[in-house]
Amino acid sequence: MPDISHQEPRAIIIGCGVAGIALTARLKKDLNFNNFIIYEREPEIGGTWFLNTYPGVGCDVDSHLYSFSFNPNPNWSKRFAEQPEILEYLNSTVDKFGIRPHVRCGVEVVEARWDETRWRVSLRDLETNHLFHREAEILVSCVGTISIPKDCDIPNREVFQGAVWHSARWEHGYELAGKTVAVVGNGCSAAQLVPKIVNQAKTVYQFQRSAQWVTSRCNREFTALEKWCFRNVPLANRLYRFLLWKNTDALHTLYLSDTKKLVAERERTTQGAVDYIRQNAPAKYHDALVPAFPLGCKRRIFDPGYLACLHQGNIELTTEPIVEFYEHGLRTARRDIEVDAVVLSTGFKIQEFLSPIEVIGRHTSLNEHWKSTRGAQAYKATFVSGFPNFGIIFGPNAFPAHNSVIYTNEVQAEYLIKTMFRPIIAGHFATLDVKEAAEMYDANAVQTRLKTMVWSGGCSNWNLDVNGRNTTNFPEQTWKFWLQLYWPRWKDFNTTGDTSRRPMDPWRKATLMVLTAVGMVLGTAYGRRKQLI
Repeated sequence: MPDISHQEPRAIIIGCGVAGIALTARLKKDLNFNNFIIYEREPEIGGTWFLNTYPGVGCDVDSHLYSFSFNPNPNWSKRFAEQPEILEYLNSTVDKFGIRPHVRCGVEVVEARWDETRWRVSLRDLETNHLFHREAEILVSCVGTISIPKDCDIPNREVFQGAVWHSARWEHGYELAGKTVAVVGNGCSAAQLVPKIVNQAKTVYQFQRSAQWVTSRCNREFTALEKWCFRNVPLANRLYRFLLWKNTDALHTLYLSDTKKLVAERERTTQGAVDYIRQNAPAKYHDALVPAFPLGCKRRIFDPGYLACLHQGNIELTTEPIVEFYEHGLRTARRDIEVDAVVLSTGFKIQEFLSPIEVIGRHTSLNEHWKSTRGAQAYKATFVSGFPNFGIIFGPNAFPAHNSVIYTNEVQAEYLIKTMFRPIIAGHFATLDVKEAAEMYDANAVQTRLKTMVWSGGCSNWNLDVNGRNTTNFPEQTWKFWLQLYWPRWKDFNTTGDTSRRPMDPWRKATLMVLTAVGMVLGTAYGRRKQLI
C-alpha cells in the first residue's frame, strides 16, 4: 500500500488503541475503505496497553472476551492476559488487517474545527515540534480515558529528594532492590503492582485512601488441548467467547436495586466478598479493608494475589492521610515516614474526555457544550449535537462496568459505519448532525436510569463528575447497548446534501422479503389453479 501520510484523507481517526483498531479494522473489512488516517500521540500503537507497563499489569476481563470478534485469538496463554500478551495481540491485529500504513505515531491533535463543509485539524509532530494541518469530511475520536494520569495532589512534592512517578509511567530504570517504597492508592493498578514490588523492595508502605471490594480471581493457564480445540474445532472459540459474554452480562444485576430479589442477590455477593477478604487478609487489616459502601459502587478488584502479599513482613498498609511531602519521605498527622521512592497509583483523568484536544463545532467547543449541559454526554454514546460528521468511540456513558469494553467499542464502530461512513461514502448526504432534542432526550433517559444504580451509593468513584453526574457508565446490559445502536433512527438527525436515500433497515428488509416470497407463492398457486380451470 502506498504511503498516505501526505494525502488529504476523507476521514481522520484520533487514537490507535483498542477503539481505533476496532473502527479502522471494520472500515477496511466491511467497507473496503482505505481513505483514512490515524493520528496516535504515543510512539507506538496500543493506547493504555502501550502506556501501562508497571509490574503485574493485566486485564480483569477474560482474554477471549477481551478480544475482537473479527479476530479471535485461540492462543491466549491464560484466562486473564497480562500487558505484553495483550499488546502483542493488538499489534498482530493491526498488521493482519493492514492498518499500520494508515497510522502516524508521535503526532498529537491540537485542535479540530468544523467550517460547515469539513473538519480542519491542527496537528503537532512531537519529535520535531512541527505544526501542520489536515482536512477531512469525517472526524472520529477514539481517545481512551485510561491514559492521562491524575496530577499529584500531595503538597510540597518539589522538596522530596527521592524519586516520584505514576504507576502508568513506570520508571523501569529505577532499581527497587534494597529501597523503601511508598505506594499511594489501592485501586486496581495498586492491587496488581504491590504484590510484585513487595518481592523486590526492602520495605513497602501502602497508603489506602478508601477501602475497595476485593473478590477472588482464578487466573489459570489454558492447556495445550484447550488451545488446540480453540484453533481447530469449528466454532469452539466463538462459542466459548459467547458463553463468557453471556455469563458476564448477567453480572449487571449486581448494580441494580430495583427489586428486593436484586438487593438480596447483591447482599449475598457482598457477603461472599467480605468472607473472601477476611479469609485471605491479615486480621489486623480486616476493618480497614472491608468497605462501608455497596458492592460495585467502586470498580471491584479481582484479586491478583494482593491480599496474600499483605501477610509478608516487609509491607505496611496504612489509612493515615498524607499531609505533605518532606525532604526524605511522606508526612502524616501522626509521623514522618522515610522512603526512597513514591509510586502514585492514584488513577486517571477519567472525566476529561478528549483532553487536551480542543474540538470546535458549529457554535462552540466540545468542552463548553458539555459545561452547558452540566456534564459530558453524547447521543447513543456516540454523537454530539452541533458537531457534524463527528463521532466518539469510548466516550460518555459507553463504559460497561460488568463486561468487555472491546465489545462496546465494536458496537459503536459498527454504528458509526451504518450511520455516518457508509451513507456519506455512498453520497446519500454530505453532513450528519444529531438533533439537540434527540441528544437531550437520550442523555436524560440514561441519567434517570443511572440515578437508581449502585454508583450513586455514596462512595467516591471516578464514574461521577464534580456535579455528581455519572458520565461514564451505560446503565443496561451490553446486549441492550447493541440493540440501541443496531440501526440509526434517521429522524433524530439533520443532514445536508440529502438525496433522500437511506439504507433499508434489516427488519423492514426482512419483512419485505417475506411478503415478496409469500406473494410469489400465492401468485404461482393462483396461476396454476387458473390453468386447471
